[in-house]
Amino acid sequence: MLPYPSPSLQFGASGVQLGPPPSDLLSSVLEHAEAGVVVIDPSGQTVYMNSSARALTESPLGVVPDWIASQIPALMAALGRAQQVVERWVHGDLVLRVRARPLDHFDGLAVMELTVVQSGGQQQLAEQLARALQLTISDARLLALLWRGLSNEEVAQQLSAPVGTIKSRLFRLYAKLGVKRRSAAVLRAAEVLSTGRANA
Repeated sequence: MLPYPSPSLQFGASGVQLGPPPSDLLSSVLEHAEAGVVVIDPSGQTVYMNSSARALTESPLGVVPDWIASQIPALMAALGRAQQVVERWVHGDLVLRVRARPLDHFDGLAVMELTVVQSGGQQQLAEQLARALQLTISDARLLALLWRGLSNEEVAQQLSAPVGTIKSRLFRLYAKLGVKRRSAAVLRAAEVLSTGRANA
């Protein structure tokens, strides 16, 4: 986890501004969402990134990397013509699903949801998670699929197992990781994997 509070949106008479995180439920949900959440202004500047987005983009300070920033103008232009835009962005062996839409009630702001569709070396990811978190390779594969943003049904399909079995395995995995929620498990995986890519 980051040693400092992450910035969040504050809405007041003067508009949207960065500030310390409020203690309300919405901010907590946003900050700990499994998917990366990025709010951008009409000029394409980042206003907010949640912890998942910061881990996914390897940007602890919440600065959008150049490979994402270069795609934002086209995304904003597409949002001018549609209420929602869904794209796949590729960076090396990382493939992201980007879903963007205007932020209701705040003219010009847009929210992007980032989820991992694919990252190279799925076996290598599982091995890295297994080593770092002291998991079996089977549990590490399951955690890697969660990190990619797959639903229980999609995980069941990938592992050729019933959804009920996946739910039971997830419950046991959360206990091994010492977490209570899926989002916390995903954050643990993101921390391990972003450290591993930085050291590679």
